[in-house]
Parts: sequence; structure tokens; C-alpha cells
Amino acid sequence: MIRKAILFLALAAALLMARDSSAEAPVETKKAVKEAPLTHVVIFQLKKDAGADAIESIISDSHEMLTKIPTVRGLKVGRPSEKSKGGPVVQDYQVGLLVMFDDYDGLKTYNDHEQHKDYVKKHGKDFDKVLVYDFVNQAK
Repeated sequence: MIRKAILFLALAAALLMARDSSAEAPVETKKAVKEAPLTHVVIFQLKKDAGADAIESIISDSHEMLTKIPTVRGLKVGRPSEKSKGGPVVQDYQVGLLVMFDDYDGLKTYNDHEQHKDYVKKHGKDFDKVLVYDFVNQAK
């Protein structure tokens, strides 16, 4: 039940972030987000003993390290929304990450890239649980 709720949250967040991307400062990318149909959603639950600065460091390094990977077409990262409560909304995580790619090969390049490996090596010690959802945007 919790897994379904988290999946629903991740998908809803991805759709809302993609829709509202024009209201925020764009990440410098090679292609527009609308051309990137593969979405990679990562939900981080941190260990209780993670450092006080772990969340901010993960968010900052997501922007600094992961956007340098050439296949990344868009990236959004942050804490759970404080205003979203009730119903199927789950807030049992500390950081949500959404990364967009043109295709599966772009995601594979991202996963194998040294910047991504360094990011995981740097922050992996703070992760208690990591949930990953990949989906392709489909036309009606």
C-alpha cells in the first residue's frame, strides 16, 4: 500500500513539475524538457544519523554534479512539499529527484557516468532507502 502511494506521489510530482517548469528558473540543458520523454524519479529516505547538512548537500550536489552529465535534459530536486498533505500524499522521505532524458540510452549513460558514480559514492552513506521509478511519457 505504501509502495503504491509512493509511486502515485512520484508520478504526480513528475507530472506537476513538468507542467510547472515554465514558472521556475530553467536548468541549462541541450534540449528543451518537452523533448525528453524518459523520466527518472528517485525518492531518498535518509538514515536517522545522517548529518544535519545531508539534505542540503544532496540537493546542491544534484544541481552541481548531475546536470553536468551530457544526457540530462532537465533536473528538479527538493524536499517534500509542506503544503501537500492528506489523501495519497506520502511525506516519509527527505529528498525527491526528477531527471529527464531523451531515451533509455541517455539514462544508461547517466547511470554509468563518473559524475553520477561520485554523487552516489559521496551521499550513499546517508541513504536508508532509495526508491527509483522510470517511466516514458506517452501520448493519449
